[in-house]
Amino acid sequence: MRGKIIAVFAVIVLLVGGLSYALARASLGEISSQGEAPRALAAAMAQLQVDGLVLERWLASHASDPKLREPFNAGTPPARAEAATSAANAIREAVAAAPELAKTPPSLVVLVDTKGVVLGRNGSALMRGDDLGAVYPSLKLAIERGVTGSDAWVSRARNEQLLASYAPIRGDDGRIVGAVAVGTALNDERLTNASERTSGRILVVAVQSGDGLDVVAKSRGASPELGAALAASPAKDGALHALGSGRMVDIGGLPAGYGAAAHALEGYGDGRRAVVLSIAQPRTQGAAAALFWPLLGVTALGLVLVVIAAYFLDAYISQPVSEIEDGLLAIMNGRTDLRFQIEHAELGGLVFRLNSLLNQLLGVQEDETDADGRPSRAPTSASFRDALEVDERMAALSASEIPADAKALLEEPEDAYYTRIFAEYIAAKRSLGDPVDHITRDAFVARLKASEQDLGQKHGKPMRYKIEVRGKEVVLLAVPLV
Repeated sequence: MRGKIIAVFAVIVLLVGGLSYALARASLGEISSQGEAPRALAAAMAQLQVDGLVLERWLASHASDPKLREPFNAGTPPARAEAATSAANAIREAVAAAPELAKTPPSLVVLVDTKGVVLGRNGSALMRGDDLGAVYPSLKLAIERGVTGSDAWVSRARNEQLLASYAPIRGDDGRIVGAVAVGTALNDERLTNASERTSGRILVVAVQSGDGLDVVAKSRGASPELGAALAASPAKDGALHALGSGRMVDIGGLPAGYGAAAHALEGYGDGRRAVVLSIAQPRTQGAAAALFWPLLGVTALGLVLVVIAAYFLDAYISQPVSEIEDGLLAIMNGRTDLRFQIEHAELGGLVFRLNSLLNQLLGVQEDETDADGRPSRAPTSASFRDALEVDERMAALSASEIPADAKALLEEPEDAYYTRIFAEYIAAKRSLGDPVDHITRDAFVARLKASEQDLGQKHGKPMRYKIEVRGKEVVLLAVPLV
């Protein structure tokens, strides 16, 4: 029996454990994919915008440095170019040393005139005379308005892939004479850094190239398979729609399990220069593996508890069953006087009936009294009728012999009489230790009225009763009323 109990409950524990694992794995899959990519995208865009704003504020605070005005005051173009290069080198060193800009080291520093034409850049004589205002109109517009700004400078033809921030430079008379621009690299390392500082999800920055999508940079974890999926429809179409509409768009067409969202990079230029994509990796497999071992441990603990519980349950049930089996075998072998003395919450009733059956089969009178000699059987309606024993000795007395208290019985109201006589009867029965729970007032009164009527017809006079206790009996003493 013990083995059967263990087998049944072990199967139940294993089924519950397996079902719990399957449901938890399915729930984790749904939770990990919903809303993760949009949250990561919002965090990454905020981080890139903050980087641009911090650099803008820093440039605005240093644009008033008199040394930045010197290149614009030089007499000849070569002198202006050399002075601009020197100033750009100084700005680069200052930006690299600024603690708040440590995460975005500068790749390019240029000084331009009011039309956006380059005077000079850091570390090189290249780019002198380049018209950046024509290539990046937001730079020229910011100079004209005299405000700071940021833009995504991405040009395959110019080999530029930067996030640039700029601030206007004013002369001694307060007029704008040009601007200083600092470009930070927009590459895989930059996006990986942004991902690690925010959500840890895969980030991709892309620009429109004709009718296609040109991936500019991607963070760690972006596989070639993902890159190929982004360059093809429908992922490409979704990204271009996000770039053109300025709204967040869910991206489809990615490998199974991946989810992505795209949004135009706001805060840089006109807000339509580049699109940022956040890709949520399927984490269900790793989460399920992490969940497997705790569930396995709990299931193993359940099996151990099943074995322990089965051992005690088997002992609780099997031991009395074994005693009954051995006892019946002994009775069959001639021990007819053997009776079972087993106290058990579940099998006690069975043991009592077995003993009663044996007594009936073997013709043995059962002892139906308790330790005090009282009947152990519950009273019945028949025993209640037998208990109403009536003493009729006073019924035949003459009028002169009737006791004085008969007048009091006659004058007592009927309801009060029956209530009193019932209470006295119950009190007398209890004083003898007899059970009274089965005696109801209505049944007692009905029985008493019937007895009084029968006795009145028998003796030709009305009767009422008095309660007397004689030994171990409660007797109803009949008293004639006339």
